[in-house]
Amino acid sequence: MNPQPSIVLSEPFPLLDPGQYVATCTEASYAWARQWKKWIARLVLEPVNYGGRPYSGRLCKFLGLGKNPERPFAGPHSDFRKLFVEVNGAQPTRTDVGIEIFEGHTFEIVVETVMKDRNEKRRSPEHWYSVVRAMHLLPANSSTLGTYLTLTTDQHSNTLNTPQAEKETRARVSKGFG
Repeated sequence: MNPQPSIVLSEPFPLLDPGQYVATCTEASYAWARQWKKWIARLVLEPVNYGGRPYSGRLCKFLGLGKNPERPFAGPHSDFRKLFVEVNGAQPTRTDVGIEIFEGHTFEIVVETVMKDRNEKRRSPEHWYSVVRAMHLLPANSSTLGTYLTLTTDQHSNTLNTPQAEKETRARVSKGFG
């Protein structure tokens, strides 16, 4: 008689301390998610400056790519397209793009802990896990991690190019913080 096969569990959900971190994208993929009936991009992130509780599993950012089962689509206001433009450094010149553009880039991320299920019922602590709520490209010319770890809102990176941002950068540099 053959022994029964062992039960294989899915990979653990990571549980990090909530906060703002710098992370590198180590893997980028997308697929049709039957459960959600939409295309989803998955960016696997490895925190660079994390010093909190030990965790296992892979920290991911998920981005929607539309509900047309025939092909993924990132509309003009989608989070995927906004992040793609940040990484690309400009608007795309083609309508078909690859997801590998994210791999190897470093981002500012905001990590939060999920403590409730989708019905707003509180989970017990052993079922808590972390999600990436916000994610923006870390500018290549940043001299220190601390300079760019003050992310407070989920805005597009073009805010770095406004006159007010330039004024704040000059003030920070003159005070020795840049």
